[in-house]
Amino acid sequence: MFALVFACGGDPPGEVDARPIGPDADLGTDIAAVPEGCTTERATEDRPDDHRYDQIRVLYVTSADGPDLGHDTSGKICNSIRAVATWFHEQSGAYLRFDTAGGLVDIGFLRLARTDAEMAGSDPSNTSVATGHAFVRERIEQGLGLLAPNKMYAVFYEGTSVYACGGGPWPPLLVGRVGAIYLQATPTGVATPCGDVYPWGQGDLVPHYVDYAVLHELVHGLGLAPATAPHQHTTGHVYDAAAPQPNRDLMYSERPGMPDPPWGTELPGGLILDIGDDDYFNAPTPFDLASSSIIAPLSPFAHRPPGW
Repeated sequence: MFALVFACGGDPPGEVDARPIGPDADLGTDIAAVPEGCTTERATEDRPDDHRYDQIRVLYVTSADGPDLGHDTSGKICNSIRAVATWFHEQSGAYLRFDTAGGLVDIGFLRLARTDAEMAGSDPSNTSVATGHAFVRERIEQGLGLLAPNKMYAVFYEGTSVYACGGGPWPPLLVGRVGAIYLQATPTGVATPCGDVYPWGQGDLVPHYVDYAVLHELVHGLGLAPATAPHQHTTGHVYDAAAPQPNRDLMYSERPGMPDPPWGTELPGGLILDIGDDDYFNAPTPFDLASSSIIAPLSPFAHRPPGW
């Protein structure tokens, strides 16, 4: 079995940014659908967007000296994104809104300026963002350069980490735009790279560990699960002890020091979006995912992620 190993933020006080969003902002035509496909030619620049609503930009990223396995053009990342988009719609009835060009998910590519060793970090004590093992996500976000003001970024990073399989911010304490999965990571106690433990990006659009993990980190980037959620623990994760299988929640993680089961991505039926609807989806919280500005169709109560 494979343990869920992610790095997220701290304990968020503060309020949601509730600036008006909607038709009066002249954002173009909203797209409430599971994308039918993705761009297939490599692009190192963001293609012209279909609309100006808040959206998720998808990137395939590698280090200066890291491998380029072509997942942006092979269909693998496309299948991964479409798998979680399909799963999310089945779970919620709503849609994740992606950065599209001509109706296709615009998948970009970036080779970072830093080497894989520099990106992985040299300091297990995590005394600085520049070198700490825990800050791979932050260094990826820095390496992306100028970020669009209406986008969060789903990054498939073809690089290593000895700290975690992925990372996400947790605003408002830790504000950020990037949720990332580290495909070549081997955290302590894990022998197989995170991207190789289970299949991902499969043509049947059934999500597995990596597919769910990218969405898990993006949801953290929306400030979820908030510290006020009844089952929240350890920086934005949930554990609903009353549920028959609490490890089937999208935002689940084992509690430190407890004999909790690993994340249930491979259990029959897959994961569930907010078991009990009381922590982060249709939940009584100002950070509610159901009314996030990256969800289509746009809620009349839409709010932007904290820190935007």
